[in-house]
Amino acid sequence: MVERENRITIVPAIHGKLTSDRKISEPDVASIIGKWLERHPEVENRRGRIRAMSGQWTTEDGLKTVVTTVTIAVDGDIAGYDPEQDADLYEYWKAEPRYFESS
Repeated sequence: MVERENRITIVPAIHGKLTSDRKISEPDVASIIGKWLERHPEVENRRGRIRAMSGQWTTEDGLKTVVTTVTIAVDGDIAGYDPEQDADLYEYWKAEPRYFESS
């Protein structure tokens, strides 16, 4: 029997946005994770246990984009982490509420 690893979300669902000039702007997930790691040096040695899960989605205004959620394996140093404490890293990219309704 395979034991599932206990994981917590560090970046909730984010996706691309349509800019004012009607171009697609996608979040730089690697940069967001890098900035997150700068704030949480206690998990730097577990960088390899961070997972980004992605899937295709279409926004309400018809933009075909990738929705990405980032998790990390739970350990005592990160247990109880609330991703909203670092929401400034990804606030602009947060998935629209309709995404959560369809999930």
